[in-house]
Parts: sequence; C-alpha cells; structure tokens
Amino acid sequence: MIVTVKKNKNMKIKILSLVILVLMFIAYYFYMRDEYKIPMKQKNALVKVDSMELKKKKLSKKLEKIIYKEIESSIDLLGQEFIIDVKVIRNKVLITCDPDTDISAVTIRYGSLALVKRSINNIQIAIDLAYLVNSKLDEEKEEKKRMEMKKNEK
Repeated sequence: MIVTVKKNKNMKIKILSLVILVLMFIAYYFYMRDEYKIPMKQKNALVKVDSMELKKKKLSKKLEKIIYKEIESSIDLLGQEFIIDVKVIRNKVLITCDPDTDISAVTIRYGSLALVKRSINNIQIAIDLAYLVNSKLDEEKEEKKRMEMKKNEK
C-alpha cells in the first residue's frame, strides 16, 4: 500500500485563521477589561459610602457620649434624689425636679444656657445642648491637633 501525503499549499487560509484567532483574543481582552472595571467602580463607590456611614456612626456615638456626660453632670449638681424626670427634646434637656432643690450649681455652671421655670409643684430646667456639644467637639479637635503637634515634635 502506498500512502501519499499531500501538502496543503494554501497558506492564505492558515494566515487568515491565525489573524482571526488573534483578533478574537484581542476583542476578548478589551471586553473583559471593561467588564472588570464596572464592578471595581461600584466597589469603590460602596467603599466610599461605607466610610461615610462609619464616620456618621462615630460622630453620633461621640455626640451621644457628650450628651450623656452633660446630663449626668447636671444631675450630680442637682442631686439625684431631687430629680423627678429627665427628657431630651430636640436640642434641649428638660430636667424636672422637686421645688425645694438647690439649683444654684446648675445656674452657675450653665449660666444663660440653663432656663429655669419655677412652679408650686416642681422646678423645670431646660439646658441648651447645641452650644455644649459644639464646644465639646471643638475642644476635642483642638486636643487632637495638640497631640499631633507633640508627636511631630518627637
């Protein structure tokens, strides 16, 4: 048996198929590059949103701590046994206490920020929290700057 091998001299088909194959790989590369960019952009946007939410949560926790400390200090100044009720309404703390309570310590500490209403049954003290919170936050910012300056000096 005689076997003959014929060479395919049609190089045009080989070159054309090779060019098509390379073009397919290039097209696939650009397509996948664009596909991976979209999730990365969305992921970056989500990270930015998450970081903003974390900042808001940290700030709200700071505010809450500041408010609780102010309420505690005002209750300690008045004497806990004389307190009837404590409410936070908008940006004010409303403290209701017995009519025979000595409120001079609170009026000295808070000054014009503490509004006092006396009645026969009780004494109501409204303390403005907005000014107190802003001043405490400013103090914290200044303290952080001082700490950074000390670290930079060392």
